[in-house]
Amino acid sequence: MKCCAFRMGTVTEIRYDMQHRLTFITFATDVSNIYTSFILIVSDTTLVMDEFYNEISIDDLQVGDLIGSYHSPIMTMSIPPQSQAFIIELK
Repeated sequence: MKCCAFRMGTVTEIRYDMQHRLTFITFATDVSNIYTSFILIVSDTTLVMDEFYNEISIDDLQVGDLIGSYHSPIMTMSIPPQSQAFIIELK
């Protein structure tokens, strides 16, 4: 996809904003190295799927899950970087 970037990793943290409108999922390719971490900004427009491509809730994801994510190529320059998630696949 030209509109998106793809990344895989293990979920290390899941947190919500104050109004529960956004979810922030931190995941990493190497959980012991912060420089491989990435934060996905998940909204109600993000599609979340299980390994069989059935739609699931963001609440079905847990720390330790392996996920793949299609996300915006536009991201913050922070460590870890943050980007809007379009599709999250549970692997």
